[in-house]
Amino acid sequence: MMEYIKALMGLVVCVAFMSMVGLLAAFIGPNHGVEIKILIGMTVGAMILGPRLPRALQTLYYANYAVLKRLLRK
Repeated sequence: MMEYIKALMGLVVCVAFMSMVGLLAAFIGPNHGVEIKILIGMTVGAMILGPRLPRALQTLYYANYAVLKRLLRK
């Protein structure tokens, strides 16, 4: 259970950083096209995170592996 919580916290940190960069990008420039600017900011945030985001997703997968194995077996 602690592995699961640690994995979720790592993922939450990554997503929070990406959303903050997206929000900062939304305030730059004119008001039209806010959704596009947010997506660009999220993409830049993912690029800055680099290898940390896939590692957080992999840790979350391994924390859920036993549960997934039981569910897929049925």
